[in-house]
Amino acid sequence: MIELEEAVELLVNSAKIEMKTEKLDILSAFGRTCGEDVTAPFSVPHFPKSGMDGYAVRSQDTKGASRETPVQFQVIGEICAGDYLSIQAKPCTAVRVMTGAMVPEGYDCVIRQEDTDYGQEQAKVYVEGSPWQNYCRIGEDIQAGTCIIPRQSRLGAGHIGVLASMGIREITVLREPGVGIISTGNELVPLTGPLGKVGVYPSSAYAIASQLKAQGVKVPFMEICPDDSNAFSRMLEERIGQADVIITTGALSVGKKDFLPEALEEIGAERLFHGVNMRPGTPVMANRYKEKLILSFSGYPFAAMVNFQLFFWPVLARLMGDDSLSWKKTRRVVTEGSANEAKKRRFVQAFCDEAGVHIFDRNHHSSVLSGMLRSNCIIDQKQGTVISPGDMVDVLYWGQER
Repeated sequence: MIELEEAVELLVNSAKIEMKTEKLDILSAFGRTCGEDVTAPFSVPHFPKSGMDGYAVRSQDTKGASRETPVQFQVIGEICAGDYLSIQAKPCTAVRVMTGAMVPEGYDCVIRQEDTDYGQEQAKVYVEGSPWQNYCRIGEDIQAGTCIIPRQSRLGAGHIGVLASMGIREITVLREPGVGIISTGNELVPLTGPLGKVGVYPSSAYAIASQLKAQGVKVPFMEICPDDSNAFSRMLEERIGQADVIITTGALSVGKKDFLPEALEEIGAERLFHGVNMRPGTPVMANRYKEKLILSFSGYPFAAMVNFQLFFWPVLARLMGDDSLSWKKTRRVVTEGSANEAKKRRFVQAFCDEAGVHIFDRNHHSSVLSGMLRSNCIIDQKQGTVISPGDMVDVLYWGQER
């Protein structure tokens, strides 16, 4: 049995990085990881424009202007955003310009309209202007040829907006990884079937799949496998080419039907570890087979979610080259509830808000999933410690809460 950090390191080092890419339209690329350095095809703005409603003037002509001694300009034109007007700047002339409008060549300053008499043919200016005042120069926002979105960036609304401003309609993104799920157990019943007297629906698989999809991970298959090593081996061979990582639940411990460790050994899978010094989910296992990672989690629903939280996200971060996808701890104070002494390193579900950490349940059963309805995080409780109100604890948020 090894420690959590050692197990995670083994997983991360064993994850095969395959940066496959695909081209998408920019709206479909939202939330995806950029697969190339994107450079600006032109400068933004690509013409000098006004930052204010006002008058474009030569700043040198405004020298000495004040309310008491205004400088008068001849207004020789008006330009709104989207208009083009070919005007040559002359001394003591002005062009009425609206916000975003092109500033004609030769004018280096825009006097805001509030500092004038709003004149139509002749305009009085009441303030001195300085070069480039209220004037957006070519390339002030983005210079042509510069990298506007580095490779590996997670594409958000700002990125999509910048791409649109460049007229870029498609972008190369990293291909979404695929994670297949195999739930083992004779008791498991598909959601489409009746439970019968002793059936159980595969809740862990659906809870895991929902978090995967929330992070843009494809789930190419969700299978139920009976407690039969031959059936599992056949299913694995049929499905392994469809996913980058395979997650299994159940059949891990030392019970009569816990066939999975032996089944994987028989087909020649490379064992990375089996058993981690933690609760719940102690018998968690990882193997490597045909260049794919197989992560095997507890059959108990809450334990499976803890295993998934701690072992899958670091793998995804490695596969995608994006460390932000991995879990990170934060220190928070417990404001409500407590946890008894931990005989082994334990992960306790809780709810964290601005006030602090709330522990609602005293009995933390690994078989109970419904507690997650009241939790958004888990507490990393060290072996031999007790948690009481006022204690500072290490908190890890569930995947969708990061």
